[in-house]
Amino acid sequence: MLNTIFRHKVLWILCLLIAGLQIPQSEAKWLEATGQARIMHQDLVSARRTAIRDAIQQLSLRAGADVSSFQQMTDGAITADNLRVSSNGTVQDINILDEVVQGNILTLTIEADVLVDAQSCGHESSNAYLRSAAVASFYLEDPQSASFGGFYDISQKLPADLSQRLNNFEHVKALDASGFQVYTSPKTIPTSVTTTGTLTTAITASNQLGVQYVISGVIRDISMARPDLLRTKSYFSQVKDKMEHGDNRFERRFQMDIYVHDGFSGAMVYSRRYETLGNWNVPLEEKPGFGSVAFWKSDYGQKVSDVFDRVVDDLNSSLSCQPFMAKVTRTEGKKIYLDAGAGDGLRPGDTLNLYRLSTFYDANQNAYTELENTKIVVTLKKVQPFFSRGVVSTETDKLGIQQGDIVIAW
Repeated sequence: MLNTIFRHKVLWILCLLIAGLQIPQSEAKWLEATGQARIMHQDLVSARRTAIRDAIQQLSLRAGADVSSFQQMTDGAITADNLRVSSNGTVQDINILDEVVQGNILTLTIEADVLVDAQSCGHESSNAYLRSAAVASFYLEDPQSASFGGFYDISQKLPADLSQRLNNFEHVKALDASGFQVYTSPKTIPTSVTTTGTLTTAITASNQLGVQYVISGVIRDISMARPDLLRTKSYFSQVKDKMEHGDNRFERRFQMDIYVHDGFSGAMVYSRRYETLGNWNVPLEEKPGFGSVAFWKSDYGQKVSDVFDRVVDDLNSSLSCQPFMAKVTRTEGKKIYLDAGAGDGLRPGDTLNLYRLSTFYDANQNAYTELENTKIVVTLKKVQPFFSRGVVSTETDKLGIQQGDIVIAW
């Protein structure tokens, strides 16, 4: 029996709120649950963390909602897990009531105050780490439609603008990768290939650009609602058009699909279509180009800008709900080096789950990436701006950990 019947308050978490909404009515419940974990490689710290995680998940089922919690270190031991199962409930206080070791099984009982509400993950994040994302070049489905107004470089200007707007949010670190082409033809667009939406080029992009997620898209429609206006007409025909249709005769469509892929597995984690309609009140003979001052001043440009604001708001919300991941760059004994550091929000003392990365093939020989939880905790000892070094309780070669594996914080 280890440290039997010890209790201490270990964490306080504010209820996750969707920005801009009022605080909903919530109900606090004190619940008790027991979790178990197998002690591997004599690593009691990792086993304790897994047992607390198991107990928290039991609480989530009993409370009618999943829970969120942050990790707390007390006297060198992990007493609460930073895993977010869902944002529907929040663990406000945890008391560890009992801990027993029998053989290689650790059993731990906790008492927790669970605040249950109806919120979704929203704009909050399960941890303070930055999710890095590269915004790649967008595929233009109809290149001929770009000639009107001179939108020739829309495939690069559009993602560049999105990445700039994304960097105004606190949970996302966006990289302008508008020169990187993810799709070269409609056949390579995810929804046109498989129902799973996997994208192997996202893994390539992630490796080359050093990011967790790859944002890409397809510009479906930027055509004029009345293409006949592009033809040369007599003066009287133009007057007739204006009298019949007013300014709406120059309505222009905008429609695009957004995709977000996990750069480690290529799996799609977000997709959505956005569209709007606005008046192209720019002289027909002028070609200001997409993203120019004249473009943003037009009614059409303002409507597109509103769409972009919705896009980045949705992307920030979606990525905040995704786990933080970093790649193992090197191993040395019990030391593990990661390709993320202080610039990503990591700090000495932080702990992350260690996963092995492997590839398996289905019956059709399609390759898929599999993440295997080693149930080992990496504790960060040294954090630099662009990398960090952590330690584990067992030699990495005995665990089969190598370059390319990852750590995850939910």
